[in-house]
Amino acid sequence: MSFRITAAALLALAAGVLHAQDALIAEETATAAPRRPQLSAEQARSYDYREVLKYTGRAGAETLDPWDPLADPLARGASFRPDYTVDAAAQADGVKTFATVQAAISRAVSDIAAQAVRADRIYILVKPGTYRELVYIPAAAVPITLYGEGKDAAATRIEAGLDAAVSSARYAQQFGSQFSNVHPSIQEMHALIKARTNISTSGTPTVWVRNKGFQARNITFENSYNKATGNAGDECSERACGNSAVDAQATKIHHQAVALLVEGADKAQFENIRLIGFQDTLYLKSVETRVTARSFFNKSYIEGDVDFIFGDTTAFFYQSEIKSLGDRSTSYVVAPNTNWKTKYGLVFDRCRFTSDGSPNARLGNFFLGRQWFNNSRCTPYSQVPLEGYSCMLGAENVYKAPKGAITPTALETVGKAVVLNSSIGKHIHRNTPWSDWNRQGTLPYRPAQFTSDDYWNNLRQAGIEPVKQLGYTKQPSPADIYLAEFNNSVE
Repeated sequence: MSFRITAAALLALAAGVLHAQDALIAEETATAAPRRPQLSAEQARSYDYREVLKYTGRAGAETLDPWDPLADPLARGASFRPDYTVDAAAQADGVKTFATVQAAISRAVSDIAAQAVRADRIYILVKPGTYRELVYIPAAAVPITLYGEGKDAAATRIEAGLDAAVSSARYAQQFGSQFSNVHPSIQEMHALIKARTNISTSGTPTVWVRNKGFQARNITFENSYNKATGNAGDECSERACGNSAVDAQATKIHHQAVALLVEGADKAQFENIRLIGFQDTLYLKSVETRVTARSFFNKSYIEGDVDFIFGDTTAFFYQSEIKSLGDRSTSYVVAPNTNWKTKYGLVFDRCRFTSDGSPNARLGNFFLGRQWFNNSRCTPYSQVPLEGYSCMLGAENVYKAPKGAITPTALETVGKAVVLNSSIGKHIHRNTPWSDWNRQGTLPYRPAQFTSDDYWNNLRQAGIEPVKQLGYTKQPSPADIYLAEFNNSVE
């Protein structure tokens, strides 16, 4: 039997099924067929941290650069002799002792540039206390280690509150003075944010790292946006909340608030740190499209509610706690936008996926993640209920109703995440821990893709031929893994 759905019928459907209340999304997803692919033991061996962290560079042409962060003195608990000290309670001299973290970073970068220090690594000790400031760490010829005293990462906290909807004028008014006397490379980072209309997601981080080989230990990075009141009020900034328009997400004001942004800083290493936030707590970002860097997080704590670990680089999370907060009715841990040719994305090994025990979390409908459909303006993967709708391959991501275009770069941000040897709490749905990206029938929609076979098949069903139109050689065989688990315990 065959049938044809007219545009009028699609509009009727949109008024019914597709326009159901957003509060039902998690429940609807939970009733779908089980989608929880598992690695074989042989496949799992390729996700050892030394294997994952061995590759860096351009997607599909990565270079081999073995890296064992657990062998580093940082992970072994070594004591360091500080080159600079930050202590709000001490008398700052502007040379070795500073009242703010940014002032110490600026002096270190200036001394490195002037070759006033000759060392393989610079150590900055941050004494216990709360430092309410933004900290930007630029690229430099020498890597920097920022560390707190003792083992209690909560004792030393760097905190600020910014969200993506903040205007550049307000940002400059609130934080501009702290960048007036810093090194030019830091001023340039500040100027990038100040030049925007709204600061956007990448302008919100409390700590912004561009320094290759950067390290942090025993310290908390916090974006305090909504922390005093809770994040329930932002429910409708992330979800349509009854708005049935196909572009409901695009017309919303979003409030992403990053605690830590690691941008293009290869071999960034974090030991016993705490990352505090709600939406988009940790952002792992490449400087150049299709070029990845590596990060390693060990014995750390990361909390949030929506897409709170996200980005396109390769990152390994080891022996850490990942806590989902239930202020809002739906939560996603990860939102990777890994390029399809990048070997690895976000990998979690021996981690604990916990929740705050809130009523929303106890419903068991939260997700391990969804694959970020980065920069897309329309979807070729689902019919959108608009007369004449189309979303074709093009040179730019654009949409002007009812037609749009999508670039190969946007299509290729498939997103990769693997969870191994970890405990997963009851807040994560048992059958469908991996969610689609947004709701079917809307412009941002993309189905979850578990392997490269899904990616190729979806492209073909959308009328996009991977070989002829995207220049691919052949479909990977065996299929590349995008989303999977291995040897996890589920509560």
